[in-house]
Amino acid sequence: MWKLKADERLTRWRAFRKTLDSLTLKDSISQVQEFWQGCPFDPYYLDPDKPETWPNPWQLIEENWYCDLAKALGMLYTIHFTQHKPDVEIRVYYDPSTRYTYNLVWIDQGKYVLNLIESQVVNKTHVNKNLKLKHTYSSTEL
Repeated sequence: MWKLKADERLTRWRAFRKTLDSLTLKDSISQVQEFWQGCPFDPYYLDPDKPETWPNPWQLIEENWYCDLAKALGMLYTIHFTQHKPDVEIRVYYDPSTRYTYNLVWIDQGKYVLNLIESQVVNKTHVNKNLKLKHTYSSTEL
């Protein structure tokens, strides 16, 4: 999907979102996590401190640039536009010891967490207690 032209990516993304409506929420989340694992990676694209500069869902797919935060944003948008309508947030955590930033997709108050461990859906108990929460952005705010 990621190597297609912009209009074809948008069409494919819409078709993928529609398939999620017939699945359980848990299965939909697993499919979303798997879908976004294949996106191209660019280490620096979005600034977690400036959500006003983030692309809307269609711009994100059209531009086709995905840092860790953009990937999380794509996951959030994908889940937000399903019929499931869970609470979805991006939570930006900072590790003071490593200076690493984690951009997590937090679903249903942390029952499901994406973008923490590659290729896995985990829950909030997997998030290191030493991480500092910097920002929380809900899907309804974006």
